[in-house]
Amino acid sequence: MSREEVDIYTDGACSGNPGPGGWGALLRFGTVEKEICGGEAATTNNRMELLAVIEALRTLKRPVRARVHTDSQYVQKGISEWIHAWKRRGWRTAGRQPVKNVDLWQTLDAAWMPLGRKNDMRKIVLDTETTGLDWRLGDRVIEIGCVEIVGRKLSGRRFHKYLNPGRPIEAGAQAVHGLTDEFLADKPKFADIVAEFVDFIRGAELVIHNAAFDVGFLNSEFGLLSAELLDQVCGGVIDTLLLAREMRPGRKNNLNALCIEYGVDNSNRQLHGALLDAELLAEVYLAMTRGQESLAMNLDAPAEGAASPWRGERPQLRVIAASPAEIAAHERVLAEISRESKGRCLWLGDAAPAG
Repeated sequence: MSREEVDIYTDGACSGNPGPGGWGALLRFGTVEKEICGGEAATTNNRMELLAVIEALRTLKRPVRARVHTDSQYVQKGISEWIHAWKRRGWRTAGRQPVKNVDLWQTLDAAWMPLGRKNDMRKIVLDTETTGLDWRLGDRVIEIGCVEIVGRKLSGRRFHKYLNPGRPIEAGAQAVHGLTDEFLADKPKFADIVAEFVDFIRGAELVIHNAAFDVGFLNSEFGLLSAELLDQVCGGVIDTLLLAREMRPGRKNNLNALCIEYGVDNSNRQLHGALLDAELLAEVYLAMTRGQESLAMNLDAPAEGAASPWRGERPQLRVIAASPAEIAAHERVLAEISRESKGRCLWLGDAAPAG
């Protein structure tokens, strides 16, 4: 049986770097071709190269085997070499700095399927609660909550444990999660549940909000037992805080703010709780990355005269003018961006021209 295959040729560039830029892609399915293109007023060469590949993959409407042809070393080495280490470090570079263009890299990672890798990789959305803010000062994990995603759907499998940390909970931490020393006194130690926990997360990609915090605490717990660290157990880490900051610059990106943005009901969240927060984050993550599941392997041959595998031309769109309230809200967001960027908000016209 042959595989349905699409060849994708991409390119992107900008003037000034940063500056105005554009991207283009040619998709070829047998003798049928489709061209797509786009651009942004303020961007970089690397973002345009990445966006060309992403938009080409988004054009596909059914599972295929896709071959991407690009002359960008940034894209080639990023997807084949660098991305594996970035994910192990929670989307950080070897110098522990956030990966640039992380929003696009995570989008491309979700859509792209290198040889031998399953696009529907099992994911575990994870959250912890702790005795305090710093594992380096001896703070410990007191609650772990996990939910499983398979094929971009919640599987219903969960892992949830309260833990006796063997030390008092700080007052500030208790005010956040409401857990007390008395409640945890008869709970198991981390050492008692570590095997079950590792079995649940092994081989999965972790989805964590502010991953550096949870990864630091869990690796500290593993280290106390001389056990494998997270990067030896799991297939990488997606930090939804870094992703949200790239997608929503200058705005609040805590879990409550993201629930509001993506229409996730968080009305039961009076205090932080690891399992509840993991469940909410799972819904937020799926909403943030919606539409990125199009490249599963298909071993069936296409039918004779099969239609091209990309979406057709879009119908004419209705244009609905913004209301005064929406315009006012938009202006407030631009003002926030201008403050965060120290007066370099392009949409307000207060940025210096690129050289």
